[in-house]
Amino acid sequence: MNTAAIEVQTNLYTRLMMAATGRYRAELDAVNSQLRNIERAERMSRRLCDIEMNASAEIQDGGGFIPFVVLRLPIEVMRFQHYALSLAGGALERQLVSNGRDAQGRDRFQILAAEGEGINLELVVEAI
Repeated sequence: MNTAAIEVQTNLYTRLMMAATGRYRAELDAVNSQLRNIERAERMSRRLCDIEMNASAEIQDGGGFIPFVVLRLPIEVMRFQHYALSLAGGALERQLVSNGRDAQGRDRFQILAAEGEGINLELVVEAI
């Protein structure tokens, strides 16, 4: 009878460990996905800096570690924002789609993801 009790315990323990491993794997996959998005945002901001645009990658406040790109344009250039965004889209080799304004009144745009990249990133235009 002892053997049967050990088998049941081992089976339950194995199932417990498999469930814990599955949850850990899902959480690790989510973290790795966010890391790839952060790296994409940093790469995009560096590409914009390469063409002499003032840009940086930032993380959204409020948790979630959602990365986005901030493009800072001088106030004098803001009225030509459309041309600056065309230049930025060309440098990034991505389409930019207007996404309204944020709580601080900054214009927001979606940087459409290329095939296989995952989610769209956001670009925020800030006047300096």
